[in-house]
Amino acid sequence: MAKKIRILQLIISDDPGILDLTREISQAFSKAPYEITNAFLHQTKHLADYDKALSFHFKKTDLNGLRLKALWQLYRYCRQEKFDVVITHRFKLLHIMLTLNRFLNIPTCISVIHGFDEFKRGYRRRSIALGWSKHWHFVAVSEPVSAYLKRVLKLEAADISIIHNAIDAQQLTSSLKTKSQSKRVLNLNEDAFVFGTIGRLVPLKGHLVLIKAFQMTLDKHPNSQLVIIGEGRERPVLEQYIADHGLTQSVKLSGHIDDAASLLKSIDVFILPSLKEGFGLVLLEAMAAKIPIIASNTGGIPYVLGKLGRLIAPIDEPKAYATAMLQHLSGDKEIAQNSERLNKRLYDKFDIHHFQKSWQQLVTEKSTNTNR
Repeated sequence: MAKKIRILQLIISDDPGILDLTREISQAFSKAPYEITNAFLHQTKHLADYDKALSFHFKKTDLNGLRLKALWQLYRYCRQEKFDVVITHRFKLLHIMLTLNRFLNIPTCISVIHGFDEFKRGYRRRSIALGWSKHWHFVAVSEPVSAYLKRVLKLEAADISIIHNAIDAQQLTSSLKTKSQSKRVLNLNEDAFVFGTIGRLVPLKGHLVLIKAFQMTLDKHPNSQLVIIGEGRERPVLEQYIADHGLTQSVKLSGHIDDAASLLKSIDVFILPSLKEGFGLVLLEAMAAKIPIIASNTGGIPYVLGKLGRLIAPIDEPKAYATAMLQHLSGDKEIAQNSERLNKRLYDKFDIHHFQKSWQQLVTEKSTNTNR
């Protein structure tokens, strides 16, 4: 019988940017010889989404400053459970485990890097240089993120694996509500042509550029609408612009919606205007729904779409997006064909089973090597 491999996946909170990914990683290790525990540092409503999960119920203040309470409780828990592998997301958890593993000596520590801002600050780069050891390994969600890690942290190729994000496309497809149902949920006009996006309301997601671009299309297509699903600190800025320019009937800020991907059929063209994007998991959801895509030509997005989406330079300039949106409103037949091709690319390149196998191989290989 193969030796059991005990895994701890650490998650800070209900982060919509990574929750889907953590669930998929957890599913990869749902059967023997693996045993995975998913631990949230803050209180969460998502424990039931995992086979085995817990919350430490730390307050936000517990993770600021020296973090002594969090460090001590995590140290005691990890020492008691004797995990073989720890998987972290976001720099804060990486930093905590870099500190703790000097004493715990967990054989394999894997940090998932989702984008390009994790090591912008000098002290973060110094933390890696000081804490790095044979126990550590990075997983990058795309080739550009891997190149970023090599360049910024001066790491070797052997220190980084690339495992592309993935979704269970069949499951998502079966969960899709009809166009009419989705429009009712989002309070959209039944006969409107809808542009839409899903993502956190933060400046780097480019939502203000998107609203300005949509505004440019309204004179020619007054029956169109824009829906933005997500929540974040940029909301007041967007609301103010919408109110100041008389767009309240045309632009809908729907806030955070659980299982937002199930409403994708309400959208006729999906737009991801990010100024930076490590991968763009939401693109896979749009591909599963067979929706035409316009996106910024940055980070991992070009690789996700291949040559099948309309790519726009990631600059603070709405005109290029408006031009692409008007082209889609014209009913170009090639656009519809590309939607089918994007759906095929999803199954060929970003299949959930390949994703899970890649994670299993990585953990098994690292566990075997460190136990020799």
